[in-house]
Amino acid sequence: MKTLPRSAVLLSLLIVFTTPSAAQDSVGIVLQNAPSGLSLAGSAENFVSLVEGLTGGTPVRLAAAGPAGFDRVITFTPRGRLSPEQAAARLEQARRDFDLLGIARPTPEQLAAAFVGGVVDTPTGRTTLGVRAAPVRSALEPSARQPTPEEQAVAALPPEIRAVVTDLPPTEALRAVELADQQLIALGTPYASAERRRQMVQRVRYGGGYVAASAGETSFPPLSPLVAPPLWQP
Repeated sequence: MKTLPRSAVLLSLLIVFTTPSAAQDSVGIVLQNAPSGLSLAGSAENFVSLVEGLTGGTPVRLAAAGPAGFDRVITFTPRGRLSPEQAAARLEQARRDFDLLGIARPTPEQLAAAFVGGVVDTPTGRTTLGVRAAPVRSALEPSARQPTPEEQAVAALPPEIRAVVTDLPPTEALRAVELADQQLIALGTPYASAERRRQMVQRVRYGGGYVAASAGETSFPPLSPLVAPPLWQP
């Protein structure tokens, strides 16, 4: 079990007397799992406000001493709501990010940027912290969605065949090609030319008379005396 520093123990006492009972559990869990979050926040009040905002989706108020004795106050509302364990992990991630940037005591502005995103000044220059907004996708930019197996199979068809079925749903397009190939086998031409195959796919696609022979997909010749003669001979 982690040993809490003295400042964290004092904060736990502060929580009991100043935090509503409904939020005490969340603050206590975050403090137990991320005790360094207290020094990261800069004060007990900032820490409590930060935890309540992350777990409850309420506005966060962060204050720090400013010039001429005035406090500098920043408010922001986190995106979504986190569990106490997730909030503790976010605080730890923010602490590691600030350590890498050489920031020992982040300002309220830097803390806000770490949790809602923003560009801040660091010892090494300006950098972006926090969750970045998703880029706006151009209408000409291809979708990042992975194609389905059926879509991949249609894309692998010969260009002349794909052109005939390109506007069909992938499953229907593949079915039309399958029926056309079966029809060519039934007619005794399992190795038809590209043009004959295209014509048969087109006839199947647009319903121009063909027979669905009961023979298997690879038998040759598959026609039996019980199968009606084809309406069209390639």
